[in-house]
Amino acid sequence: MRLLFLLSSTIRGGAEEHALTLAWAAAKKGWEVHAAFPQCQETASLIEDFQTAGINYHPLNIADTNVRELKKVGDYLPQLARTIAFLLKIKADVIQLNLSYPDRCLGPLIACGLLKIPTAVVFQLVPPQFSLTPTILKVYDWARARNQQWIAISNNNRQLLCDYFKLSQDQLWFIYNGTKIESNFINCTPQEIAEIRSQVRQELGLSEDSKLLLTVGRLSAQKGYHDLPPIIASIVNEFPQVKFVWVGEGEERDSLVKQIKKYGVEDSVLLLGYRSDIPRLLKAADLFVFPTYFEGLPFAPIEAVAHSLPMVTSNASSLPEIIEDKVSGLLFEVGNRDRLQESLLWALRNPESMQEMARNAEQQARNFSQEKMIQAYLDIWQKLASRA
Repeated sequence: MRLLFLLSSTIRGGAEEHALTLAWAAAKKGWEVHAAFPQCQETASLIEDFQTAGINYHPLNIADTNVRELKKVGDYLPQLARTIAFLLKIKADVIQLNLSYPDRCLGPLIACGLLKIPTAVVFQLVPPQFSLTPTILKVYDWARARNQQWIAISNNNRQLLCDYFKLSQDQLWFIYNGTKIESNFINCTPQEIAEIRSQVRQELGLSEDSKLLLTVGRLSAQKGYHDLPPIIASIVNEFPQVKFVWVGEGEERDSLVKQIKKYGVEDSVLLLGYRSDIPRLLKAADLFVFPTYFEGLPFAPIEAVAHSLPMVTSNASSLPEIIEDKVSGLLFEVGNRDRLQESLLWALRNPESMQEMARNAEQQARNFSQEKMIQAYLDIWQKLASRA
């Protein structure tokens, strides 16, 4: 069976990692797997990883187009035409279309509907507020009815999609994003953890007693990084050994660097860019900080939970499905810098309580198993293929 992954993103983020994981799993199960998405500098490492996994990569210019900004139908016709031509050439039995936002990638969505190819459409990121015109809603509804199965990735995600597209919950399948838990890091002995912590601090040029507050995510406005620089000085005044370690790349990097300089906290922030050793960093860190404004179901905090790393996170979107406030971590109101600051200070003052919360949170990680996620998608693809 031939399975095609269509992605419209020009970045590498959680939605892209999700597709890579599923593509790799499908290839191991014997599917002939192809992937098509824009070729650019930001996707170079993603292309390499797809190819290393034995996936057939095809450059396809279907970069994200916000349908709310379209002035006329002709604005997305080139994207639609390119996708149709490509799909006719590939002749996939099943398509997995990963959407970064529910109002993006209209051309490929219509192309799959026009050709009536069995398609699993995954909505990774749903903002808390947006609206579509009645005409566009009808287009989406038409596409869904033409051999498409739409998939939500969290309870919050599903409820928002149902509200936006006027659907009942049974019209959307629900599969939690899952994360692979690397046992060689999860089951470390205390001595091994101490060695990892020391190694990472040496690599970063930090003292052995540094406290690492780790944040992992794209450097974008959505992730809430801009709420951290204004409060870092107050944190460091009480805890001079604290270092904020940010992993990820994105369009807000230059703006964040300027903000860091504005508040004079350059010595307290390390921007590491893209990293492939997240499990090591999770073991080396003292606290996971996630000030995001909205999410689908983010992988980074799930990984942190699985590694027993204490967490301070906003209560955005699906985060309460991962963390229960004051039971398995600390939640603060989205965008509330005062509460973020208070939560960080409380966490640093009460490390034993935070470790107890982290142990409670570790049990939650079982709900987000990568194996369960992969099997659910394999079942969906098989069901869709049987409709062809």
